[in-house]
Amino acid sequence: MKISIKHIFFKSLAIVLTIAISHFVYKTIYWEPELKDQGNMLFKLREFQWHNDIIYIGESSNYWISPADEDKRTISEMVNDSIEGQRLSGMQSPAFHAGMYLPIIENIDTRSRVKQLVVTMNLRSFGQPWIYSGSENSLQRTKCFYQSYAPLYNRMCAALGFYYNPQADAQEKKMLHCFEFDTLKVDFPLKYNTIKSWCDVVKFPLPDGTEDFPKRQLADHYIKAYAFQIDVENNIRIKDFDKIVEICKAKNIQLYYNILGENVQWADSLVGSELVYFMKANRDLLMERYSKKGVIMIDNLEEVPGDYFGEKDWTTEHYNQYGRLIVAKNVAKALNKAFELKSLKN
Repeated sequence: MKISIKHIFFKSLAIVLTIAISHFVYKTIYWEPELKDQGNMLFKLREFQWHNDIIYIGESSNYWISPADEDKRTISEMVNDSIEGQRLSGMQSPAFHAGMYLPIIENIDTRSRVKQLVVTMNLRSFGQPWIYSGSENSLQRTKCFYQSYAPLYNRMCAALGFYYNPQADAQEKKMLHCFEFDTLKVDFPLKYNTIKSWCDVVKFPLPDGTEDFPKRQLADHYIKAYAFQIDVENNIRIKDFDKIVEICKAKNIQLYYNILGENVQWADSLVGSELVYFMKANRDLLMERYSKKGVIMIDNLEEVPGDYFGEKDWTTEHYNQYGRLIVAKNVAKALNKAFELKSLKN
């Protein structure tokens, strides 16, 4: 049977019309509810960017509230209450890292009111347990909804698995390999130069020959979370944060990186000054690298006292109301200073 050009044309036209109508129906009826449910930060950005001078982007540290807190405000709400002449709103999602922030920031409209952006910089997100997290596949699916493509295409990518989808067991193998073979190189005596060797040693022996296991387990959590050295050439988070800098420069947005407070006091008491050294060294590297790139750096690493942290059996950036207020005041101080300088220039 001979197929005419006319037949091919009408068949192609039918396919194009079907796709166009499907896209129109999805975007008109289904996109907003699905975006609100599965791409909540972009859903909020689409409103916030037209009413705020500053957007605060973070993970669960922004909204975590201690059951004993009387002040239930998020960090971003505290910041907004402490700045002058500007309006700020916060957006957050649990376990998000810089790679997840990227497509959201790419969606900021250059015509919008947003001229400043505060992005949380979580020290643990540069380490192996977070980079090789078992939840990364779930995050990557969510990322589909933040892509700058047609909404229906994004939805199909999420539905059909057209995204980076690492399996949890493969992620764990990579993490354990790093624990065993990534060496820590310093110019002072360090008895244990890998995470595995550091964790394997007995830490809290008891008189009966056993070990204080809960305390030892917590110490090992701290070692796994913070005993690493950022490799600026290969660390994926560095690449993500570098890209955020480029995007903000292109959009003429002043960028602030908020290095979150870590429980340095407990790291010291549970493990020792060697672990604190790595925490501070990584902080110093980030401060220097991004200050040179024009980012206003806010250093909260050592600002929050140990008792102000939330969970006591894990490494965390969750703070009670006093810890959140400390972080918020330091962010507000940086924003107010920049606003005053801008006012003087004008």
